Amino acid sequence: MSESEAEKKEKPVKLEKVAEETGEVIGKGIRKTWNVAKSFGKGLVTTVEKREERKDVASLTCPNCGASIPPDSNFCASCGKKL
Repeated sequence: MSESEAEKKEKPVKLEKVAEETGEVIGKGIRKTWNVAKSFGKGLVTTVEKREERKDVASLTCPNCGASIPPDSNFCASCGKKL
């Protein structure tokens, strides 16, 4: 047996201390993961909202002639272009 192995056997390991340290490490990991998830969620919501805003504006004008059209239209009443 090497000297370090003998020293390890001589020092009793406090189970409570090991559990506490392990819990702290796990807790830090969970907090980091949660913060990343929150940031991702906020970014996702922002992206979806911006896309919806663009969709609302785009659906009010014909991409071909620029005429105003109702949101439920399949064709432009002005130029006949399929939407």
